[in-house]
Amino acid sequence: MREQLNKVRVVFMLILITLANVIGLFTSTYQVVSARREARVTQTAGPQYNADGTPTHAWTISDQSSVVNGQGGISYNGDNNTRWDGDPNDTKNSYLKFGSDTTNPDYAIRKYARETNTPGLYDLYLNVKGNQKQDIKPVDIVLVVDMSGSMEPLDDNGHPVPGNPNGTNRAQAVRDGVKSFLQAINNAGLSKYVKVGLVGFSSPGYVGGGKGYVTTSLNQANQQQANAINTQLSQRFQGGTFTQEGISQGSQMLKDDQSGNKKLMIVLTDGVPTFSYHVTKVHPEGKYFLFADEWDATKIDEPGWTSIFSDGNPGSWANGYTVDKYRIVDTWPATLGQAAMAKKISEVHALGIQLTGDGSYSLNDVRYRMRRMASSPDFFEEANDVTDITDYLNSQASDVIKNFNTIPNGKIVDPLGSQFSYAGSSADVRSVGSAPVAVANLPKATISNGHLNVTGMNLGKNQEVQIHYQVRINTEDQNFTPDKWYQMNGETTFTPDATNSTDNVDFVVPSAKAPGVTLNVRKVWQTFSNPALPDNINFTVKRNTPVDSNSWTSATGKLLKSDNWQKSFSQLTANGSSVSLPKFNNHGEDFTYQVTSEDNVPGFSTGIANSSTQSTITNTELGFMVEKYNQQSPAQPLSGAQYQLSRYDAGWQHQDSSFAPITMAGNQDKVSLKPGYYQVKETKAPPGFQLNTTSYQFQVTADGRWLDNQGKEIITSTLPSSSGFYHKSNGAGGNILALADYDSLKPYTLTVN
Repeated sequence: MREQLNKVRVVFMLILITLANVIGLFTSTYQVVSARREARVTQTAGPQYNADGTPTHAWTISDQSSVVNGQGGISYNGDNNTRWDGDPNDTKNSYLKFGSDTTNPDYAIRKYARETNTPGLYDLYLNVKGNQKQDIKPVDIVLVVDMSGSMEPLDDNGHPVPGNPNGTNRAQAVRDGVKSFLQAINNAGLSKYVKVGLVGFSSPGYVGGGKGYVTTSLNQANQQQANAINTQLSQRFQGGTFTQEGISQGSQMLKDDQSGNKKLMIVLTDGVPTFSYHVTKVHPEGKYFLFADEWDATKIDEPGWTSIFSDGNPGSWANGYTVDKYRIVDTWPATLGQAAMAKKISEVHALGIQLTGDGSYSLNDVRYRMRRMASSPDFFEEANDVTDITDYLNSQASDVIKNFNTIPNGKIVDPLGSQFSYAGSSADVRSVGSAPVAVANLPKATISNGHLNVTGMNLGKNQEVQIHYQVRINTEDQNFTPDKWYQMNGETTFTPDATNSTDNVDFVVPSAKAPGVTLNVRKVWQTFSNPALPDNINFTVKRNTPVDSNSWTSATGKLLKSDNWQKSFSQLTANGSSVSLPKFNNHGEDFTYQVTSEDNVPGFSTGIANSSTQSTITNTELGFMVEKYNQQSPAQPLSGAQYQLSRYDAGWQHQDSSFAPITMAGNQDKVSLKPGYYQVKETKAPPGFQLNTTSYQFQVTADGRWLDNQGKEIITSTLPSSSGFYHKSNGAGGNILALADYDSLKPYTLTVN
């Protein structure tokens, strides 16, 4: 006997080893297939760019010169399409295609930019196309729906149904949700891959011709099947809650289908089951849960004793009954035991609709037990409002559809380029494929911390989404260089399934540039004395309408004698750094650049003229002269007079000893002057005229203005009729201040013979 037992053990071990090898072979084969699948869609070579940052394989939009985009094609090799109009409604051009079958790719992506009517403002578009998986595994789904009276808002007499707070129409919400669920699968073109059946449960004597349940057999989820299910659900919900029977019928429906398809059960109920079969065998799980293993299918535990504390009057079954030393005091052990059996043949999901506690169990107690009905705690959800029912079923439909889509949970990570800023705080998402994506199922796009993140992308055959946002090029950035290509984004990645973040590909990043301007500056010297000129002069340029408060508004340039005092500037100096001259600001408004001042040149006045293409700085030598006239004949200049010009400190208090007084002749000499306080006085009168002993004072300012001894600017350019100053602007090649001095004849004796 012992030898036979050992032989059995050896045979059993050989079977286990063989089975392990088979499983290992299957696993190895699956890994190879998976690896091939991953290699088929995982990026092996990314986008290629030129030295200037533009895509190696590029296309442009007609009449748009400031943006360049990357071509579509296979493996980033380009598709030779170098130009099209960039219409966002075009869903044919410039897609990158991924998958082993290039004529039917797993998915396709594109990213491109186009100019707007505002300079420097760009539209960016990201398109993603999905497809249907090549290796599709069909799925069988049974909807197990609570059709008890507590789901309806009112009874036949128009009174609120007990257990349905506020008369909430849960039944109609379920009808709407199931209808939406079936329609979503049908719209996705998956009806031939998805079978759907219905089990609606109540209690004996109500729905289903008194059976307590209704069924619609598993069939393709086409419109005909949807109509059949919707018709069953259109009848009045009434009776009690025989959840165990609903799960049992649903399990049998899935078990009867021998297709080998994936099995899924979705249970929708509003809480505590009020009916179950009579338990005959039970076992505990944990401290609080009893699970029935067997039950008497001919004997039903009815209300009033299966939930003995619910009405406060337990009756003859107040203490329940004993099975295997355990007390059965409610319907949960049988219900949970039935669910445990269901989980062996299918994945069970459960929705608790507006759950409440009862006399024996708190709300949390009910939740815990409902959660144990599902295959995983994550597969249990609650509907606190009737609108949550439709949302839940839409979510379930989405999860089903994901299993057939090449993009089940896609995401995009799109960082902003360093030379750009977002023009808004959000991105638009729309469906653009021939098979629409419902608004509720569109991916979510958010912009924050310099990134656009797109999540929750679920796309199948003929489904496509487009994400749109706008950016501005930062022309006011200190390091901006005109006509240089800047990539509008960092590395932009697309992941078809966020649960596998290593399986991703890159979009081709577009580039953009913005123009600059050239400032032409010229200096003109107007002199009369051939003075020594400086080797260079610094000038200041102001620009208007910056958007960024940190952007420069004032910069400097330098003109050189060696350049013949003229130069074209594309860069200036601001805050100690070289800066360029962009054509427009961050909002696309043209800048105006104007020369406003220059370093003071002693002995010269400055005049600046700005036009759209040229700034001219005119430096005029400052000069002084005296014009001598006969008082009796004002139009008659006199010769022979001499004057002495002296310089004083401020306010003419003391004579400046560092300045050697200048002797100058009237009507002849012109003297070049630098800023300061001056006094002039006649020292010799013309022959026959009286000496004018009056001292005349004037001031030359640092900016080349002439002031009298009262500080009033001398601006008159008309010859005065009595001794005084007037301005001979630009006279004789300089900016000349003239003193018109009138002398009278000396007294004389006239003898007439």
